[in-house]
Amino acid sequence: MIEIKNVTKSFGSLKAVDSVSFGVKSGEALALLGSNGAGKSTLIKCILGLLDYKGEITVNGVDVRKHPKQARAQVGYLPQEPVFYDMKTRDIIAFFARIRKAQKDEPGSLLEKVGLAGHADKYASELSGGMRQRLSFAVALLSGPEVLLLDEPTSNLDARARGEFLSLVREYKDGGKTVLFSSHRLDEVDYLADSVVLMREGKLVYEDGPENLKKSLGLKLRARINTGKERIDDAAAALSRAGITVHGRNGLGIVVEVGAEDRMKPVRELLACDIPVLDYSVEEASMERILEGAGTDGH
Repeated sequence: MIEIKNVTKSFGSLKAVDSVSFGVKSGEALALLGSNGAGKSTLIKCILGLLDYKGEITVNGVDVRKHPKQARAQVGYLPQEPVFYDMKTRDIIAFFARIRKAQKDEPGSLLEKVGLAGHADKYASELSGGMRQRLSFAVALLSGPEVLLLDEPTSNLDARARGEFLSLVREYKDGGKTVLFSSHRLDEVDYLADSVVLMREGKLVYEDGPENLKKSLGLKLRARINTGKERIDDAAAALSRAGITVHGRNGLGIVVEVGAEDRMKPVRELLACDIPVLDYSVEEASMERILEGAGTDGH
């Protein structure tokens, strides 16, 4: 559905996007990861045809550079921070519906779909951040686009609003549509993504499924084990003998690092040595650790 071939975008001597190539299959969601300045937003703007670039981008077979309007007609876009004139909700979506030449009944049905039908007479300034993002989602869905581009759409939402919004995106994808989204959150990747592209300093450094991301980069999970004060030394010694790195102690137990595929190994080793495990929790690798662990050779 989206094909990106050897795309480069420079601003003077700075290559914001450097010879990037990947594709997004129809009906799938691709997560575009990377720190600030990695080139994610620049690449999304290239897909939208808002920036000139070298290379080739097609959306559903339409060349973005040669036929920008035809390509954009197939794309719904959500920016990181939606900005609306202070009009009533129903008037905002009606305005965009005229621009997108949507069907007459679409604005009302989309407000219903995103849970804003009861807020149609509220002004944009009266909507919460989550409501404004849902309104932006409704606007993006006008005229039934085949592709949805999301530029870190949940970065300013609280946990409840984020969950509600992600459910809407998941429903869109499950309906057979294609999604490309940038994010800093691994839980969003696990929930939505079928594939992952990781960018660093404009280059593509990882392309694979989300299940292989942490393993491919050699990242460890941090596990906290409560054995009780009297068994800390015994537990540390037993785990060290089993080849498990003891990262530190926290008063009631120990902190270890294990591979993603071995998350339960510390528990098995301790129980085999008759050392009680009173509590056990695993801290997933953070986005910061993933970005630090990313190489520059690509996968």
